[in-house]
Amino acid sequence: MTEPVAPETAPAAPEAPQQQPEPQDTNSLPQWARDSLTKANREAAQYRTQVNELKPLADQFRALEESTKSEAQRLAETAETAKREAEIARAEAVRYKVAATHGIPADHFDLLGSGTEEEIAARAAKLAALIAAQTPAPAPSAPQRRPVEQLRPGATPGDAESEQDVIYAQLFGSR
Repeated sequence: MTEPVAPETAPAAPEAPQQQPEPQDTNSLPQWARDSLTKANREAAQYRTQVNELKPLADQFRALEESTKSEAQRLAETAETAKREAEIARAEAVRYKVAATHGIPADHFDLLGSGTEEEIAARAAKLAALIAAQTPAPAPSAPQRRPVEQLRPGATPGDAESEQDVIYAQLFGSR
């Protein structure tokens, strides 16, 4: 006695809304069509599995790409700030160098301005000439012969010789 062959049944599909057409009975199809359909279903299931596995990785990649963009923008801003600060430091070093060369005092340092080293040097030369013209020549002061012992703060040494001055002159000759 032969056992009845159970027809191949497709997995039960979830109840679909009335809008979708009802699936045809695969038993009525030829064998080559059923094999092709089975193979296509397996491939589709495999692709769905791959998509489900790769979707979180794609999301992570997008998030990483966004963070990299902001990182690159941050680095570009940092580089621009560093360039600006280096240029300011270079200009200030040039001003200090020129001011020291021409003897410009610190209170006139801001008058040197900015620009190339030649422009700053030209302004410094003019400024040094103006400062020299305005500054009176220091009056020569009489050199003091030797320290005066009895001199008090605010006092000036007199022409009167003390007893110690007389003794000093007798021992070592005149001053």
